[in-house]
Amino acid sequence: MTSIAEQSVDELGGSRSVPALQKRDHVQLDQLLTELSDADTALAQDDVMTRINRLVFSHAFAEEAVL
Repeated sequence: MTSIAEQSVDELGGSRSVPALQKRDHVQLDQLLTELSDADTALAQDDVMTRINRLVFSHAFAEEAVL
């Protein structure tokens, strides 16, 4: 079985499918974690953490509700 990370958007059911959206969230989370480690002030870290919180909450909700 091919992992979601290795599948194209079409293979995942299109750009609005839950697996495609989840895959996109994982990429965005990775970018945010890099941004967090590069943040040089507490204010910058708080901003990134707020964005991570929003992403993770909606991601987890979709995962639990749909999958």
